[in-house]
Amino acid sequence: MTAITAKMSLLEIVETNPCSEEIIRQYDGEAGSCLLCNNLFDSLEDVARTYSLELTQILAKLEKLDITTEG
Repeated sequence: MTAITAKMSLLEIVETNPCSEEIIRQYDGEAGSCLLCNNLFDSLEDVARTYSLELTQILAKLEKLDITTEG
């Protein structure tokens, strides 16, 4: 499985692990926008910066998801 990084676009992240969509959608309210609708081709890093989201927190959740969905 490919490791998820901050440089990956939201599209790449969801393609890598479809379950990550649920985690990304958790931040729609905080961002005040549907992130997958409006920022699909932006990197996670750029999205976090644009909407003042906690990048390390999002990455930690995505990494935990990677571990629980492997093999």
